[in-house]
This record gives sequence, C-alpha cells and structure tokens, in this order.
Amino acid sequence: MGEAVVVGPVARTKNSVLKSTGVRGACWASLLILFLCAPCFSRSRDTGGASFSIDLDSPFDDVVTAVSDVAHGPSIKGTFEYRDEEQLNGAQFAEKSSLFPAWTGSGKVFFKLRNKALSPSHFLNSNDVGTVAVRYIVQERGPNQTRLFIDAVFIENARHHGHPSDGYVETCEFGEIGKRLKDRKLLQTQAAAGQQFSPVAESSSRADTTTSEPPPPAPPVSKPIVAQTTVDAAQNTDLQHAIDEQSSLLAADSANLDRLEAQARQLRTSEFVRVKSDRAELKALPYAHARVVEALTKGQEVTVLAKSSYWYQVRAEDGKEGWISHASLEVQP
Repeated sequence: MGEAVVVGPVARTKNSVLKSTGVRGACWASLLILFLCAPCFSRSRDTGGASFSIDLDSPFDDVVTAVSDVAHGPSIKGTFEYRDEEQLNGAQFAEKSSLFPAWTGSGKVFFKLRNKALSPSHFLNSNDVGTVAVRYIVQERGPNQTRLFIDAVFIENARHHGHPSDGYVETCEFGEIGKRLKDRKLLQTQAAAGQQFSPVAESSSRADTTTSEPPPPAPPVSKPIVAQTTVDAAQNTDLQHAIDEQSSLLAADSANLDRLEAQARQLRTSEFVRVKSDRAELKALPYAHARVVEALTKGQEVTVLAKSSYWYQVRAEDGKEGWISHASLEVQP
C-alpha cells in the first residue's frame, strides 16, 4: 500500500467515558450501559471527533473474548460500498497495522482490515479506493472494570490520505461486542440460577450431612412426603421468581437495543435534492470519466443515498442509481 499513514492518536482526542449506576447488580448494569450509552459516542460529521471510549462493568477477560470474536469477524459494521448493503464484507483480522500510531499504553490491541474498499460510507469526505481499518483497545481498570476504545479510519490508496469515521462505524462495532457480552452475562446468570436450585447439589449436601451425624429415627410415612412436597414447592417458586426477574431484565435490554438500532438508522435517512443544471450526467462511479448511466434534466428530483466531498450517490425517479456532481444539485427548499 506504500507509505504508511496514521490518524491522530487517542491522547489528542476528547474521549467520552460513561459509568452505569443504580442498576441492580454489576452483571445487569453492564448490560444496560451497552445499549443505552452507545449513541452518545458518535463523532461530529464536521470535525471527525474523538475515538469511541467506554467503561464497562465487565471482567477484562470477558471483554477481551467478545472483542476478539468481533475482530475476527468477516465484516465491518456501520459502513458499506453500495446502498443495498448493511455492512462491509471481506474484512480480515490483523495482529498489527501501520494505519494507526503505535499503541504504547496497557491492554490488548486488535485490528480488522478491509482492503480495496470503494468510497465507503460514514467516513468523512471519502471519495476513492482504499483500506478501512478498525482498532480495538481493551484495558483492565479493576476486578470488574474494563475500558474499551474503538477507532475506525479509511486510507486512500492513491494519496494515502486518511478519513476518520463519523462515529457510526465505532457505534455499530460496539453493538456487536455488546451483544456478545450480553449473551455471556445471560448464560452465566442462568448457570448460577440452575446451580443454586440443582437437586443434585442439594442431594450432595444432604449426603454430606448424613455422613457427619447419625441418622434420625424413621418418622411416619405421611409426614416426610408432606415436608418434601413443601420444600419442592418452595424451591420451584424461588426458581420461577428468578426466571421471571431475568426475563423482565432481558425484555428491558431488548427494548434498549431496539432503540439503539432505531437511532442508528436515522443516520442513514435519505434526503431529496433537485437537479439545477440544464443537463447533469448520472455516473456509474464517482469519477469524472466514469460511464454515464443516464442524463438528468433541470428540475428532476433525486434521492440522496450517500455523500462524498464532490459527489452524491442518488436514485432517480425511474429507479436508476449512480453518482452526480455536487455542483449540479440544489437542496429542496
């Protein structure tokens, strides 16, 4: 790829760090923060902003496992080449990358790269072919406190110029990490509840007791049946209460996830513009010498699908899609 180009280090950006408080138990506090806080870290579309940063109430090893799974995934969320796509496929895990400055702090660092990406969405002023790179940094802050950084950048092949993400890429990648942490917490909670009410564990406990003390005289047959039935009913009631409580918390987390996804979709809301030139060429690619799809006339309305520094990707009224120069368009009044 030629000369390596780096984007500004995290130390020179304004990191946002949030804590979750007032949630019952550290386990569920971490789940709520995953989905309630994610939209707060989007970068400014005008300035490029700071890297995504968040403190999680989760053990370091759990976060490392979740981040490693996402970093080894085949796609990068929150960006795409064409309008009908939801993600950038063909990504690969990398142990290191020269597209970011060398990390000298503590923690584990992961990278994911996608080469030959054509003007990927949600990178400021991207208008060429290049590489999309995502960096994840996981730092241990305490027994159940972990800090996570995520940065995404697009580097052009031709000019080796870097374009920072507008924040959508980092938010979506964090959403994937959050889902894995949520699933892990749920499995751990279910396993703990099952162990607490396990008949095997209770039988083992009774066996230990009987070996240390002589067995009591045999009671009448009717009394132990009633007593055992009462104990089983109480255990079933406690277990049902635990299941109901976890189901309620899971439903709340799912609602928060739906809200996050709805807010994320708003970043891709279309807008309508009008052709102001007497004749405007709709191009197959965002280049002056690209193939002409069709010629548009003055006053025609088109739907904006994506933007770069000098080009709009649009859909015409007849359904054809292509790229048109900014200078040929005007915003609807």
